[in-house]
Amino acid sequence: SWNDFLRGARAGHAVQIYANADDLANSVAAFLATGLAQGEPAVVVATPENAARFRAGLAERGADAAQVEALCVHADARQTTLAILGSGSLPSPVDFERIVGGLIDGAGALAPGRRVRVFGEMVDVLAAEGNIAAAVALEELWCTLAEQRDFSLLCGYRLDVFDSETQLGILPDVCRTHSHVLPARNYPRLAGAVDRALNEVLGREEADRIYQRLAGQPEGETVPMAQRILMWISENRPMSSRRILATARSHYGSPR
Repeated sequence: SWNDFLRGARAGHAVQIYANADDLANSVAAFLATGLAQGEPAVVVATPENAARFRAGLAERGADAAQVEALCVHADARQTTLAILGSGSLPSPVDFERIVGGLIDGAGALAPGRRVRVFGEMVDVLAAEGNIAAAVALEELWCTLAEQRDFSLLCGYRLDVFDSETQLGILPDVCRTHSHVLPARNYPRLAGAVDRALNEVLGREEADRIYQRLAGQPEGETVPMAQRILMWISENRPMSSRRILATARSHYGSPR
């Protein structure tokens, strides 16, 4: 579960999908603060704007400023992305290992024997530029690096989960390459919005059939049901999907 990932019971590769930068900041601050409380070092590869939000979030959680300074290694997401791309359109495995692996090794040296916590948004930088192939390739490089080093990774993607092109395009690959997926910071609210939209557009009986179809699938261990439903209807119910997505967006954006 997401809470298990935060506690760091085992290494994982998680993703926070967000629309509001403050939602990302809350998740990243919780991820880093939990690790710092356990003496775990961190690597933060972020844009300057988000890095400032993370620092504020850590301060709000009472994180010790001296410990944050001592155990956190920072790098600029855009500059690091350019460095691993070099002159090509896809990330270089050699440069990725040298640069990102070096950051993790440097953080690990700050607290030997402790697992490193990493936040990275290079993938989001690439996705925002429309270079989806590079973003997916970078996720694969992260998975490979995790076989060689002991770290937990949280990625961030600024995506609209109520957009049909997003659901059919990048989101399936995002879900496939992560061990934990949080499609919205307030997941119970998202799940309720999706359920209400299914019921209103398709009817309760058909909504229940979709739940039954998706229940028990392997993806259920990593991708929450509401997100799986949105991907499934986008692919399999194109005539209804836009209305369901729009209705779910309306319910998610308004309190019950």
